[in-house]
Amino acid sequence: MSITDAELRALLLEYRRENWSGIQTLETQECVVEDLISGDSLAPLRQVEPYLKLSETSRVLDIGSGVGSFVVACRERRLNAVGVEPDRIGQCAKLNSIQIARRRVSPPVFVASVGERLPFPDQCFDLVTMNQVIEHVSDQPKAIREATRVLRQGGVLYVACPNYLRFYEPHYKIFWLPLMPKAIGRAYLGFRGRSPAMLQQLTYTTNRRLRKLFARLGRDYVILDLHREQFLRKRAAGSFVARSTRLINKLTFLPYLGRLVLGVILRYGSIREGGCEMLIIREAEAAPEC
Repeated sequence: MSITDAELRALLLEYRRENWSGIQTLETQECVVEDLISGDSLAPLRQVEPYLKLSETSRVLDIGSGVGSFVVACRERRLNAVGVEPDRIGQCAKLNSIQIARRRVSPPVFVASVGERLPFPDQCFDLVTMNQVIEHVSDQPKAIREATRVLRQGGVLYVACPNYLRFYEPHYKIFWLPLMPKAIGRAYLGFRGRSPAMLQQLTYTTNRRLRKLFARLGRDYVILDLHREQFLRKRAAGSFVARSTRLINKLTFLPYLGRLVLGVILRYGSIREGGCEMLIIREAEAAPEC
């Protein structure tokens, strides 16, 4: 079973207008719907591919699969992908996101559940994704433990989320003070005529917080900050375009001073970056020596 873009657009607009009223303006909701239909659903997969070889036998789990865009795109590439979605914002609605997702794919590949309690056995997925999800879960450490529990040795966990050190709230699409206390945030939203329903579900995330959470996993996991890796690749290749950036890059190669400059740049980037994007690689056990 599949639906046309026109049918999908109508369903998404109905869902957004019912569940996101007071959180986003109607104009913003329409823009989000168009992005969902025409956007790059496979972007997380392309970020993972340099680190993980996937085939038709690979199993992919999308935690917080929403209306199913990533799972649908993976299955179109013949990957065995499934999704988990609690839809906390649309639980009591006539139309929720998992209902839309199930309309898009024939096999029953979407499960109504939460990331803190995954209905799958240990080590059964090659790739697990949490794209713009970790800030919504109620128990982040537990959700991460569950995601890595179902991850096979040599598998990859992809996590992307907003950076709440920015002056912007990406769900309401409005100006926001970094790490604004929730009580002040609720008052601010009331002043702007917005509902606090989404704010109550959010756990502020930052690059540093994610690193601390992932560090608890232990030595069997390698943590890669993809934004940091991208910067270091450009630095090594000298491929920055802007003149100011090229100049700063040259400073990082100076003897003695260069290491300090590089550290400051990487620290600044982790604070000012619009979002966090990381890979957690579960290392495979080394083969025993003969």
